[in-house]
Amino acid sequence: MEMDANQIVERQLAGAGNLSVSALRNPAQMDDEGWAKVTAGMGRLLDLDVWIVDASKMNVEQIRAIAERHKRNNPALSLILVDYLGLIDKPKADRNDLAIAHISGSLKRMAKDLKTPVMSLSQLSRDVEKRPKGQRRPTNADLRDSGSIEQDADSIIMLYREAVYDEESPAAKLAEIIVTKNRFGQLGTVYQAFNNGHFQPTDQEEAAKLCRSRPEQPQQQPRRYNKGADV
Repeated sequence: MEMDANQIVERQLAGAGNLSVSALRNPAQMDDEGWAKVTAGMGRLLDLDVWIVDASKMNVEQIRAIAERHKRNNPALSLILVDYLGLIDKPKADRNDLAIAHISGSLKRMAKDLKTPVMSLSQLSRDVEKRPKGQRRPTNADLRDSGSIEQDADSIIMLYREAVYDEESPAAKLAEIIVTKNRFGQLGTVYQAFNNGHFQPTDQEEAAKLCRSRPEQPQQQPRRYNKGADV
């Protein structure tokens, strides 16, 4: 819902070919190596079975109707991705958090009924920016209207890059993928190199040392969710 189909494919091609979107948008400046990356990326995308719905205005019931129809026609459907929760038309409600609760609960039920994982992106509260440097790694409490999202989600994954706040940081070329909730597994952080807007594998021990060289934020107290899981 945030981008049209052409923009989504453009980003997919850039990622599959390991080149920047800006390079892809300037073909006149691209050398032979760049075109080879484009060709390789197109080859990888051709092997994927991805369907894109780029409607800009939908409510959660319309999203479910499309998902149900696609699941009937394509029983092997393995993932439904919603980009992003804040753009879904909200139902009338006395408070915004109640409207968000309806949406997150509906997505949860859709995942269970269709027996297909649903991944939804969500924005963070701007309160993150108000914290001191070194204490801006996101937590579940930073999700906008986080109560229902935090409760409904089986897993919550946060992205963090120190370079957004400090380009001179030893960890400036790294990204952190932080699992802050995992109903059926462990919490933790996976480190990736961040190059041309793409996540790439990197040495985990070395990356952890670089990221830990910055002041850490206070640890969030565990919360108890249903089924007795501490996260």
